[in-house]
Amino acid sequence: SNASTPTTVHPYAPLQSPTLSMSTSSNNRYADLGDIFSEVGDISVSAPASANLTKLTQRQIPTPTSTGGSSIAIPRPPSRRSEAAVARDRVSPASQIGRADSVGSLEFRSPSVGIGSSRGPSPLTIGMSDTIPLAVAFHEIIHAYFKGADESRCQVKMSGDMMISFPAGIVNVLTNNPNPAKLGFRIKILQNLDNVLPNKQLVTIDRLQSTSFSTTLEFNMPALTAILRRQSEQNPTAPHINVDILKYQIKAKPGAASCPFQLVSYWKCEQRHTDIKIDYKYNCHAMATASPLLNVSISVPVDGGVKNVQSKPHSAWQGESNRLVWNFTDISQHSESGGVDTLRARLEVATGPSNPAIISTQFNC
Repeated sequence: SNASTPTTVHPYAPLQSPTLSMSTSSNNRYADLGDIFSEVGDISVSAPASANLTKLTQRQIPTPTSTGGSSIAIPRPPSRRSEAAVARDRVSPASQIGRADSVGSLEFRSPSVGIGSSRGPSPLTIGMSDTIPLAVAFHEIIHAYFKGADESRCQVKMSGDMMISFPAGIVNVLTNNPNPAKLGFRIKILQNLDNVLPNKQLVTIDRLQSTSFSTTLEFNMPALTAILRRQSEQNPTAPHINVDILKYQIKAKPGAASCPFQLVSYWKCEQRHTDIKIDYKYNCHAMATASPLLNVSISVPVDGGVKNVQSKPHSAWQGESNRLVWNFTDISQHSESGGVDTLRARLEVATGPSNPAIISTQFNC
């Protein structure tokens, strides 16, 4: 097996969606947002709908290069655009529209893991004048199961991965130095994590240097050299080599407090038209430092042969994929609506009724 990937089974599989149950919360924090359309009528129980929100964050930790010797520049590890998809139970169309259970999966920046100085030289110092620059990236995911608008019933599971990017030139340096300084790092604020699973082929936990608030990990330098050399031979033109270091599980805050973007959807599917209402809320408290969600896209697939669309705010109908899409440059607490708003749409259909479907959203941060 490839040493850059832990061979242990990943213990942080996505949260399994429980059986959806129809419920109406007496404490409806979205009640003041109004009905979807005045002509739709009273709101009642309808089909569950899903939404999946993902986001990738990346942190780069540049290291100084010596003025007396050669240095190797390292590019930032490539970022990946976040996107979403979640499975949902399907039910028959309802004649009236009501609150729906929603399933979501979010990915966002977390302050839970801090990297401190390692014991011994770090970054990896080979000689008096050779310092190897490193970059570190964190990829964190939240699997969230929303039950209507009652945030206290939201179930959240969060996990993350840590990756280190080495410059390709490090292979020759390590190969020509049989006894390089040992590379290590420390994870702080350990009380915010439930578990840490290192890549045992490459790093080990130093129990003597670890405490209940931090843990110190050290690289197996021969194993690191071997995996870097192997990946370099497989892709000799790559400017940097990415290595998976560890996985961890994060302690979630109560309810939906760990979710930066929350959705509640309503569907009313009739023979000639389909009414859709989506309440959304930006949650700045899910991040240590509030940052806006950028390039937000909310996509709703609608079947039934859509002939005409009316929506508020304006949306785009993508006929080739039968999707209704709302796009926003950014959403934050500084938005005109304060980050809490409603999307409404009425779609005329030729072969209704439509079937409530998965709602997906993607954004950058």
